[in-house]
Amino acid sequence: MHHARRTAPQAPNPVSAPRRAIARLSTTARLLLALAPVLACLALLWSAEPRPALAAPASEPLKVIYGFDREFPPYSFEYEGEATGFDVEVIKAICDAPNVELIFRPLAWDKVQLQLSAGNVFVTSGMAKTKQRMLLYDFSARPVLPLNVKLFTKGQHRVGNVTLLRGKTVSVPKGSFYQRVIEDFGGYNVKLYRNELDALKALAADEVEVFCGGDKTAYYYIRKLHMQDISAVGTPIRVTQMFLAVNKDHKDVLDLVNNGLRRIMENGEYDRIYRKWFVQELAPGEREKLIAAARDIRVNAYAPYTRQTDGAAVLTQSGRIYTGVTIENALPNLTTSALKVAAMKAVSDGETELRAAVVVSANGDIVPPSADERQVLFEFGRGVLAVTEPVKGTFVDHMVSDLLPFAQAAAPRDDGNI
Repeated sequence: MHHARRTAPQAPNPVSAPRRAIARLSTTARLLLALAPVLACLALLWSAEPRPALAAPASEPLKVIYGFDREFPPYSFEYEGEATGFDVEVIKAICDAPNVELIFRPLAWDKVQLQLSAGNVFVTSGMAKTKQRMLLYDFSARPVLPLNVKLFTKGQHRVGNVTLLRGKTVSVPKGSFYQRVIEDFGGYNVKLYRNELDALKALAADEVEVFCGGDKTAYYYIRKLHMQDISAVGTPIRVTQMFLAVNKDHKDVLDLVNNGLRRIMENGEYDRIYRKWFVQELAPGEREKLIAAARDIRVNAYAPYTRQTDGAAVLTQSGRIYTGVTIENALPNLTTSALKVAAMKAVSDGETELRAAVVVSANGDIVPPSADERQVLFEFGRGVLAVTEPVKGTFVDHMVSDLLPFAQAAAPRDDGNI
């Protein structure tokens, strides 16, 4: 019997199945499928490319609310509605930093202290550091300025030492730090006035024989009002270092103050501000007299060993000029320079406020003071002017702090309560 041949069923081709599936896809789908490997490579490359970071949201500015005594020239006061003065310019320079907002609050001094304690004011200036205040406030790491309490007289009452003024009538602002100082010092007939200006005017009008007050405020008014023949006598009867005080809840402001104060002292901005407010510049006639005095005195030099017959002269706040010459010794360490002699003569005569100094060499050239001489001048104030002549006939007056930026200063003393 004939049987029909049957063909065995074939297994599906694993290769042809995807092809049949692709054949059923649209043209667009087939194109995307073909490009898939390329797109994957591009995506990998894009993910490896550095992408710019998103900008961080701007941080809030550091707000600094500065409260200051509105009647404390030349340190801080208001002029035509604007805050001004040495302390004001110092705090402006300190806060001249990115993202710092400085706000001024002029107040009476007692209100400044209350507002600082309450946190409505973050920082103030012109404050002496005491144990009691250190419990209330933080203080700058370094003092901003010393306050020298001095006695002032007119020419006819001038003496070499403050003790020689005992028994005289002295004017002083009522209820002030200066009143406490002069009463503690003792031996004077104290006459009270409304403020420093009135007390100083009393001396100018011969109502009293002596005025007691801060040296820089006194000289500010003396120059501004052209008060003649008034100057300080001898050494200060009190020296108090003044600091910046910061509310204890604002450590960020304290950091700003310390960093900023160090910065402006190192870059010269502090001395620029100091010179603007406290240094009386030399008039051409004053400089000429000072140089002539130093040149003329050279003939008296005692210099048998080196023949370096230098002369020097210093000008004081009272207007007097003191001269000195080189005095040599067989033991070199006992030799005294001309400038040291001039300064010591002034001080021994009760003149401790030196305005300017000059040294003239044996050949007539003006020479800068030596390192030792700069330190001697600095003892009497960073604003003492040293006359130099970098080019013949061209004179430049440098503050001694410019010539000796890291001078040895006296250690701060906590002996005031202003």
